Amino acid sequence: MNDPQAIQQLVRQAQGGDAAAQEALADLLDQQGRAADALRVLQAAAASGRPSALAKFGLRRLVGHGAPASPAEGAAAIVAAAEAGDPFGLAMAAVIAAGGIGVPLDIHAALTWLARAAERGDPRAVCQLGLMARASGGDPVEANRALGLAADAGFAPARRAVIPPFIPGVADFQRLAAEVNPFLFGPIAPPETVCEAPCVRVVPDLLPAWACDYVMTLAEPGLGRAKVVDERGGESVREIRTNRVVNFGLVDSDVLLELINTRLGAAAGLPAENAEGLGVLNYQAGEEYAAHVDYIPDTPANAAHLAARGQRVRTLLVYLNDDFEGGDTEFVRLKRGFRPPRGSALIFDNVTPDGQVDPLTLHRGAPPTRGQKWVISKWFRSKPLRPVPAP
Repeated sequence: MNDPQAIQQLVRQAQGGDAAAQEALADLLDQQGRAADALRVLQAAAASGRPSALAKFGLRRLVGHGAPASPAEGAAAIVAAAEAGDPFGLAMAAVIAAGGIGVPLDIHAALTWLARAAERGDPRAVCQLGLMARASGGDPVEANRALGLAADAGFAPARRAVIPPFIPGVADFQRLAAEVNPFLFGPIAPPETVCEAPCVRVVPDLLPAWACDYVMTLAEPGLGRAKVVDERGGESVREIRTNRVVNFGLVDSDVLLELINTRLGAAAGLPAENAEGLGVLNYQAGEEYAAHVDYIPDTPANAAHLAARGQRVRTLLVYLNDDFEGGDTEFVRLKRGFRPPRGSALIFDNVTPDGQVDPLTLHRGAPPTRGQKWVISKWFRSKPLRPVPAP
């Protein structure tokens, strides 16, 4: 909104107590970088009982956007919005329950919220229930019906997963939620150490093919040119990195992605809340990430960043496909490359056992010579990045 008169009118309506105007004004203030002002206006809209404002307010309080974080207050507001049937509130309530973000991890609650979102027509929720119920051994006809409904609504991962022809009708989403196994992916296979110094391990079969397909298809529309951390502590596009990436933050997540996040944390041996958002990398033939390290350089420009967020101590990569040639993760100083099978993870420490950054981890994302490469990238920090439940 750039029209000054329209903005003035919006301000007058918000000051007059119009909750819809308050929510719209808060969004505008946020776009202007005035997070604290936006939070105050949004709080007024939330206090009036407007569910969509309540959900947005809850998210900001949960993560500390515009004011210090208050996870308990934020989670309570999100749940209240979900109970009122707000679509964003339902999605976020499912995410925070599945990830244990500001609330105790509760897969049953997450699935309950997910079923309610599906009943309100959310195709992403419908698809997740269909996929997870099918993988859990639930009714295959009912699961495929859900996937068909989500596919008809235009949700790309469902189009990839549905088995035609599907039998149309009304899916029983509560039944599908009840059929989902909370331990969906099964036990994690023991890691194989492929290098002692730096410590590099391979975990086989960490994610099943259907989950790999879901992540790739979900990520594709949001891909953009990848950036690197520069000497000033910011991020910029550099020619050393020509691949594309999308990062799924809290607001972009869903129940299935949170289950994947939890599994990746367990495989890495570090708390899931210490991880940065799930990144999905795409390398077209010839694209690469030239030799680099994943740890944050300990420079004056990065001092505040490291103090707040901690060092990137461990990297986990999951190869999501295998229909390409080339594309190894090459450790330059070791003169060794690794390319685990589809769904398997490559995990390496970016610091030595005494916590010092390790230059031996200099590595390269080699370009595919044919086809395209898809990889999950997960960086684990020495400090938590997400709010955890109060003890």
